[in-house]
Amino acid sequence: MASFNNVLLIEDDPVTVIVCDRITKSTGFSKSFNYVENGLEGLNYIKRKATEADPSLPDLILLDLNMPVMDGWEFLDRFSEIAHLFPNQPAVYILSSSVDAEDQHRALAYPMVKNFLSKPLNKKYLEKITTECSVSYY
Repeated sequence: MASFNNVLLIEDDPVTVIVCDRITKSTGFSKSFNYVENGLEGLNYIKRKATEADPSLPDLILLDLNMPVMDGWEFLDRFSEIAHLFPNQPAVYILSSSVDAEDQHRALAYPMVKNFLSKPLNKKYLEKITTECSVSYY
């Protein structure tokens, strides 16, 4: 399986964080796995990484939609405003428990959103992301 350099999970549910951390590490999907609890922390993480001398911006963002402080929708709106500042924009995958077709349609309208996945994250989804992103980092 391909391996991403840096995966960022934006998720407030601790069980989902544990599941995502374990499956990405056990499959070799990512060299580095980081998580934050809401969209505001996600934006701050990305901005902080972008200003570091040796930035390790995420290659991939797994984003929940329903979170406190700043939800996934507001994160997408705010990230869209600054995405042009980054030469290599991360692929964003929505990882949600929502089964609402309108949520899927709305999410996929954002250019950086590659797909909408239903929780929980699993090996099949990791293979799908790998195929869709067509990247392999070693």
